[in-house]
Amino acid sequence: MGLVALIVPLFLVNTVNAQDVSNKLNMMEIVISNLIARVEALEKRVNALEKNLAPGVGKAAKKEVAGKEPARPILTDGFEDIGNGFFVRGVRFNPFGDNVLFMGEIANRSEKNYRFAKFKLEIYDDRDLLVKKEEFTIPDSPKDSIKPFETMIIGVDAGLIHRYVLRADD
Repeated sequence: MGLVALIVPLFLVNTVNAQDVSNKLNMMEIVISNLIARVEALEKRVNALEKNLAPGVGKAAKKEVAGKEPARPILTDGFEDIGNGFFVRGVRFNPFGDNVLFMGEIANRSEKNYRFAKFKLEIYDDRDLLVKKEEFTIPDSPKDSIKPFETMIIGVDAGLIHRYVLRADD
């Protein structure tokens, strides 16, 4: 009887601990979900503010990798300038279900080492209408480095992509 008295409380303690861990995980999922919603709301606010810039406030010039305008001269080793000392080559889109995987190589020829380098991508259809604006980051980009990159563009059919604008963000 003494052995049963020891085993049953240990079993109950482990059950309570497992329930506590499960509750904590559920709470963390809720917190993360709320944080994601906040970030998305902030992104929408920033986009709205960018659209309503006062006259006289200049926007950064768009660097097009492909488009209707004449092609810019290709730099040595096939890289093209996307601003702020960054260059890109071998950019391609691959269908991935209802999404598109955007990939290529980015070279950091700036004078800075970046812990996170931020980029903006705009996708246009054949009528030159904006289909999607996306931001993505590439971690650990030291100066004079070349890194492959890929980012998933959610909810865009590869057939819609006629041209895109890729630029380094300030």
